[in-house]
Amino acid sequence: MRRFLSPHLLLVVSCGLYMVIGAWIFQALEGHNLKNVKAERSSNIEKSSDRYLDRIWELAHSPEYQDMDPQKLKDTLRKESKSQFNEYVDMVFAAHRTFRHGYENDAPSWDFLTSFFFTATMLTSIGYGYVAPFTFYGRLFGVVYCLIGIPLTLVTVANIAKFISETVFRLHYELWRLWMRWKERKSPGLGVDEESRAMFGESEDEQEILDRVKLIRFPPFVVFLFVFLYGLLGAYIIHKNEQQWSYTESMYFTFISILTVGFGDYRPAPTNLMTVLLVIMGGIILTTMCMDVVGRMYLKEIHYIGRKLKSNNPFYLIREAKARRRRQAMASLLAQLARGMIFAHRNYSELAYRKERVKERRRGSHVRDDVKQWQAFWRSSQEE
Repeated sequence: MRRFLSPHLLLVVSCGLYMVIGAWIFQALEGHNLKNVKAERSSNIEKSSDRYLDRIWELAHSPEYQDMDPQKLKDTLRKESKSQFNEYVDMVFAAHRTFRHGYENDAPSWDFLTSFFFTATMLTSIGYGYVAPFTFYGRLFGVVYCLIGIPLTLVTVANIAKFISETVFRLHYELWRLWMRWKERKSPGLGVDEESRAMFGESEDEQEILDRVKLIRFPPFVVFLFVFLYGLLGAYIIHKNEQQWSYTESMYFTFISILTVGFGDYRPAPTNLMTVLLVIMGGIILTTMCMDVVGRMYLKEIHYIGRKLKSNNPFYLIREAKARRRRQAMASLLAQLARGMIFAHRNYSELAYRKERVKERRRGSHVRDDVKQWQAFWRSSQEE
């Protein structure tokens, strides 16, 4: 079990450390700059306001406007000070859009929590735009950080989703096996076919069991129902933390987030960032898991349809006929070679046997000649 979980834990820990390190670096690069930008924007707003008021004061005390009708004077002042007013409004709107939009109490800042939320949503390709790097080095680091971090995060999410989906498949397999055993005990006369026995046998590999999608199929609407129910639950949790949002707005934000769209039109309060992040990450993992389950169920059917469509192509049929003839010719050649090898082996065995017989005959005749010579020598010695 430990060896099975160690790769998954290592991948999760690596991705988490990567996010934490990225949050620290963004905080160091952008934290001080954000304070400077805030001070600069506030100064620009104050200067623009002063220019607008000076222009109004100058026009109101101009000698040519002293005896003018009040309504006409009002229209003239509005017309003459329009450029200064528009400049002032643009300054206020830019500052509000950058620092205050969506935050009734606290403006965003590059503290660690906000930085971590930024890195997590950036690496999951949501990208709300709550905060964004302003400096050149911050933007450069963001590009390099995403080039490495987005693949790592996607692999981690896919790995967790695959681990959960395989756990679901194994659980479904165990329940199915218990059901089949109960069915066999209840109806002993009804046997199970050999394919099902082979599938639920103890000796079969787990991966082969998981690949048999015909017997462990989930209806697609059930799979996506999990995502919908999780979205409703996540919207309820976010709604409880974001009191200013209605449940419909929370549900909209949740589904837009777990589908990694992230429009950025709704912004959670800084105190609720971690809760929102946990809900979103869980939804992304669940969505990926459902995609994996549906993909594994219908992958073989898609391949089957592709083969059926491919088999109707006349050029494909011609290529298949040629390939079949080549396979038959190769099989015939191998058969002839095998027969030749068998024939050569038989001939060699026969020649070796004959050669051995000749040697034995020669060895026997030599012994008999020696015996005859010894007998003749013995007889001659006796006569003497």
